[in-house]
Amino acid sequence: MGRSKRLSTVEAALRVLAYLAAHPEGLEAREVARMLGKSLSTAYALLASLVAEGFAEREGSSYRVSKAALAPAHSTPKAEHFERLQDALEELYLRTRERVYLALLTPEGGLELATRGRQGLPKPEGLERQVQGSLYAFALGKAVLAYLPEDELTQQAGELRPRTPYTLTDPLALREELARVRQMGFAVELEEYALGLSGLAAPIFGSEGQVIGSLGVVVPSRRFPYAFTRLLRAVQEVSQASAHQVGPTQPRREPPSLESAPLPSPSKTPDHTPESPQVWADPTLRHAANLQDYRGTYQRSLEDPEGFWAEWAERFCWFERWRKVQELNLPLHRWFVGGKTNLTYNALDRHASSPRRNQLALVALSGEGKTHKLTYRELLDRTARLASALKRLGVVAGDRVAVYMPTGLEASLAMLACARIGAVHVLIPAGLGAAALRERLEDTGAKLLIAADRSYQAGQAVSLSGVVEEAVQGLEVEVLWHRRGNTPRHPEFWEVLEAESTLAPAEPLDSEHPLFILYTSGSTGKPKGVVHVHGGYMVGTTYHLRTFFDAKDTDVFWSTSDIGWIVGHSYIVYAPLLEGLTSVLREGAPDYPNPGIFWQLVERYRVNVMFTAPTAVRMFMKFGPEWPSKADLSSLRLLAVAGEPLNPEAWLWAWEHLADSGRRAFVADNWWQTELGGPTLGTPLTHPAKPGAAGVALPGVEAAIVSPEGQEVPAGQGGLLVLKRPFPHMMRTVWGNPERYAQYWREIPGEVYAAGDVASCDEDGYFSVLGRADDVLNVAGHRIGTADVESALVSHPAVAEAAVIGVADSLKGERIKAFVVLRAGQLQSEALVDA
Repeated sequence: MGRSKRLSTVEAALRVLAYLAAHPEGLEAREVARMLGKSLSTAYALLASLVAEGFAEREGSSYRVSKAALAPAHSTPKAEHFERLQDALEELYLRTRERVYLALLTPEGGLELATRGRQGLPKPEGLERQVQGSLYAFALGKAVLAYLPEDELTQQAGELRPRTPYTLTDPLALREELARVRQMGFAVELEEYALGLSGLAAPIFGSEGQVIGSLGVVVPSRRFPYAFTRLLRAVQEVSQASAHQVGPTQPRREPPSLESAPLPSPSKTPDHTPESPQVWADPTLRHAANLQDYRGTYQRSLEDPEGFWAEWAERFCWFERWRKVQELNLPLHRWFVGGKTNLTYNALDRHASSPRRNQLALVALSGEGKTHKLTYRELLDRTARLASALKRLGVVAGDRVAVYMPTGLEASLAMLACARIGAVHVLIPAGLGAAALRERLEDTGAKLLIAADRSYQAGQAVSLSGVVEEAVQGLEVEVLWHRRGNTPRHPEFWEVLEAESTLAPAEPLDSEHPLFILYTSGSTGKPKGVVHVHGGYMVGTTYHLRTFFDAKDTDVFWSTSDIGWIVGHSYIVYAPLLEGLTSVLREGAPDYPNPGIFWQLVERYRVNVMFTAPTAVRMFMKFGPEWPSKADLSSLRLLAVAGEPLNPEAWLWAWEHLADSGRRAFVADNWWQTELGGPTLGTPLTHPAKPGAAGVALPGVEAAIVSPEGQEVPAGQGGLLVLKRPFPHMMRTVWGNPERYAQYWREIPGEVYAAGDVASCDEDGYFSVLGRADDVLNVAGHRIGTADVESALVSHPAVAEAAVIGVADSLKGERIKAFVVLRAGQLQSEALVDA
C-alpha cells in the first residue's frame, strides 16, 4: 500500500485490522497504540470503530479480528437480483453514487473493465476498456492478484514501475500488501495509480473458487477517509452477491505470510482516554450546559414548532407583535408574520440602555496590528452615525449596499448600519476578482459599494483598489472608500462617519424584511444570492448560540471565520451581539506572525467559546501540540468546528491538545450551510461525541437520508441528506431567481430540502456528512464557484482561457488547480506564475 500522509486515518485502521489478523490470540489497545506509534485515545477510537462496523470483536480488554466479517461469503445474498455481472455494477453504483468499476480477468492476464458513474465523477486516465499492466497499482488489480497462483502472480505483476510517488515498487512490499488483501478480503489504493484519487475493491470468485475479477469504487482522496466504511460495506456485499451469478463459491484463501513486526516504543498517552467511539464532555461542563434535556426539547420543537419558536422570540423587542408564528406554503415559508422589529435595535439599543452598556461588544484585530475595542454604547453610537451618513448618500430601506472589505471593525459597522435603516447588505469576500465583484453588483442592483483600498495578508498589504475600480467601471454605483493606504479617496468611510452628528434610529421593519444577500456557489458554478431576513434569522441564530454553542452572559466568543462568509455573519456579528456577548474578530492568517498566535489571543482575551474550521484544526496539528501548550487555555471550554467534514484524527487531536483530553473543554462538530443560517446538525454538550460524525439533528430540524427517489435508506447506509421542514433562520429565496430557490425543494420527491450533500445516519441518529454531491470547489470550508476563479484568471492580460478543478489537499480538504492558456506572444515564466 502506498504511503499517503493525508490518508493516515484509513491507513491506520487497515494496519490495525491486519495486525489483529496476525495475532488471533487477541491484543489490547495499548499494544495497538505502540504498534501504530500513536496515542492510546487514537488506538481506542480505531478499535472501537472496527468493532462497531463488525470487522473486529472485543472480549474484556482484548480485541481480535472478527472471523465472520472477513470470511468469504457463504451466506445467501439476494443473488436473484443479478441477471448478469453488469447488474452488480449497476447495483454498486446505486448504493454508492460514485465512480464504480467491474473488472474481469482475461485469458491474456489483463482486466476487461466496465464502469458506471454520472458526469463529473472522477475517471482515472488509463482505466479504460482493457488494462494489461500496472495491476499492482490500483485496488481492482490488487484484489485479483492476491488470489492468483504463484506462477501467474509473478507473470502478471511484471516489472513494478511507479505511476505516482506512492506506487509500490518493492516486490517484497507488494507481497505483504497482497497478504493483507487476503487477510481482510478487500484491497485499497491510496493515490498509487493517480494522484488525488483513492479506491477500494473486493474480489469476485467463480464456481470452483478461482478469482475471476473484482468490483470496486474510485473517489477523490479528500472524501475517502469519511466514505471508507460506507463504500467498503457496499463493495463487499455486492461483490459477494455477484459471485452467485457463476455458481456456489469456495474461494481460495492462502494463509497469511505477513510476519509480526516488533512493537515500537510506547508513545505518551493521556490519563483520560475514550474507550469507545462515544466521547463525553466532562461532567462539570454537562451539568452547567444551557440545554439539559435535548430529547425532550427536540421532541417539543417538532410537535409544537409554533409554541417552541414563539417562546424564544419573546426574548426580543418587537415594535409590533406577530399575528402568526409560521405560514407554510412550501417551498415558501414565513415566520412571525405581521411582526415588526429591527435586528440592530435588539443587538445594540437594547444593551446600550441596560447594565451591559459599558461591556465590550467587539474586539477587532486588524491586519495592520491595530486593536479596536468598542463597548455596546460606543458601538451603537458609531453604527447610528454611519447609518445616518448612508441615508445622506441616498440609501433607503430596501436598497442593496455591497461591502467589499476584509474582516474588521469597518465591515461590521457597515453591516449593522445597513440593517439599522433597512438597507440590504451584500458582503463580497475581499480577494474575489473584478469579474466576481461586478457580477454581484449587477445581480443585486447595488446602489452603493463600501470598499477597502487594501487588505493585509501575513503582514503584507494587498491592493484592492484596482479590483474595485475595474468592477464599477460603467456602472451607476457610488463607492464609499475605507482608506488604508496613502492615496486620498473620497468619500472616505471614517470621514463621513465622524462628520455625522445625527444618530439614525432603528427603523421598524417587517419580520420578513431582507437583512442580507450572501452569495454561495451551486453545482453549475454560477453563484446564487441567498436571502436572509430580520425576524427569523434573529430568533434562530441566537437560539443555537445559547443552546448549541452554550454561550453564557459574560462569555467572550471568537469565530475565526472571514466575515464575508455565513459563519462571519451569524457568529462574528449578529448572534453574539444580539445575546450581549463580547465578540472577537481578526484579520489575518492563523499562522502569522507565528503558529501560536491563536492560542496567545485565547489567553489574552480569555476566550470561552471558539468556532473554527477543520482546515484550521489540521493546520494546528501540522504545527504541533507545543504551540497550544505554551498558552494558558484555561478559559476555553468549547471548541466548535464546522465548514467541511472533520476527520476523526483531527477531532481526537483537538480533544487531546486543545480540550485537555476532555478535562477542560469539549469539541463540538456541527454542519450547516449558507442557506441554513445556523447549526443544523451537531453534537450537543450533553451528548457524547462520535469522532467523524457531525452529530444529531438539532431542535427545530427534521433531517433524513434518502435515495434519489426520496425513499429513506436504512441506518448506516449512505444517501442524500435532506431536511423535511423549514425553520426560522432558513433562507427565504434566491435573489432574483425564485425558480432556483424552488429547485432546492423539488430536486428530490417529497417536498424536502435537498442539501446537496452525501451523508449517512447511524442507529443512534448521528449524521456523518461525507461530501458534496456536486462539483463545487470547497477550499478550507469556503464553497467557491469555478466561474469566479476562472473569471479572475482570465482578467489577467496574459491569459486567454482558464479552467479550474479541485484537487485533494491534506490541510484544506481541497485546493484549486488551474489550467491556463496564454495569449499569443506570451511566454510562461516564474513571474507570470507568481502573478
